[in-house]
Amino acid sequence: MISERVHRDGGRMLRTRMCHAMSKARLQFFQGAESREAELEQRYLRYLAEFGEADSDIYVSTFSKSGTTWMQLILYQLTTAGAMDFDHLFDISPWVWYSSIRNTVPAVTPAPRLLKSHDDYRRFEKGRRGRIVFVTRDGRDVCVSLYHHRRNFKRFEGSFDEHFEDFLYGTDYNWFEHTRRWLENSSRLPVIYIRFEDLKRSFEGTVRKLAATLDIAVNDEIIARTLDRCSFQSMKRHEMQLGPRNSHFATTEGVPYLVKNPDQFIRRGEIGEGLTVLSKEQLRAYDERFDRSLKHLPLLAEYR
Repeated sequence: MISERVHRDGGRMLRTRMCHAMSKARLQFFQGAESREAELEQRYLRYLAEFGEADSDIYVSTFSKSGTTWMQLILYQLTTAGAMDFDHLFDISPWVWYSSIRNTVPAVTPAPRLLKSHDDYRRFEKGRRGRIVFVTRDGRDVCVSLYHHRRNFKRFEGSFDEHFEDFLYGTDYNWFEHTRRWLENSSRLPVIYIRFEDLKRSFEGTVRKLAATLDIAVNDEIIARTLDRCSFQSMKRHEMQLGPRNSHFATTEGVPYLVKNPDQFIRRGEIGEGLTVLSKEQLRAYDERFDRSLKHLPLLAEYR
């Protein structure tokens, strides 16, 4: 097992613990949504400080339903022996935010730590140790996949039309703005950009380029194993090890997850579904929204 010193800022840890304690105290007196959100935010910041950073960390950063789990498994195969006998994905590739809402310490894993994140770019813009793999996916496909994910895992009871309006114009977590900030990369962070579509069309070539960029030594055996264990069929067989579980939140109140169909976490993973599901009016609205935020980014030209 390779180990590496994890850097933790003592002053930051103290500040985040104090801020979290204050937010918990406030929540005792003010039980509204604003107080709960503030407590969760401070709890997450404390978890980040306590988790620390290492120079060898590799973040898998995405907007939801853009190939996050796929990339986590790819990197797991490239950096370890790739055994699929783990209980849950977060035991081998921690997601600190998920741990924070569960009040559970993130897993300790060997270097390089493979870390999941859906965080906005602004969480990273002041710099962070390690490197970042940012996976993009056609927003039209993301929109459809996210709708099913919200229905199956995130307590959403609305129609697809309502979801689409939220996808285009929502402000809390918006694909257009999230993607724009990460691709503009105003702080010049060490980001490696991978397109979901390139993985689908040329898996081996894209994975070899990724490994070379990350200075990961691979051979034909590792590539063949990665192709096999990261195939849709293999991920479907291991689905219960990959997605949210109701048992994760058995003792936690107010969590965003409610797993209805655990066998739909790995749903289709295809290219072009959005073009067949979105109406002509929705496609026009998507194009208009795309042009306002993303038209200037060549990597995303195919997504319009």
